[in-house]
Amino acid sequence: MFWALDVSLSSQEGFEAVKGTLQESFFAKLVLWGMLSALAYHLVAGVKHLIMDLDIGVTLEGGMRGAQLTLAISAILVVLAGVWVW
Repeated sequence: MFWALDVSLSSQEGFEAVKGTLQESFFAKLVLWGMLSALAYHLVAGVKHLIMDLDIGVTLEGGMRGAQLTLAISAILVVLAGVWVW
């Protein structure tokens, strides 16, 4: 990912090369989707922990509900990331 960022910011030709790679390479799209998926889950889980810091959902039942919501929202975001990448 850092390589793509470095090359794309170096020049117009570098940007076009990275853009072409992301448009044509299945593996590059898969890696991008995987990174976006991890970022989405990390973001949602972080928000869950911020909510728990406010003493909301700190019971066993609340923890289970929070975990289920985290997975459900993350799954939706992962699917949306897949649609956006492909």
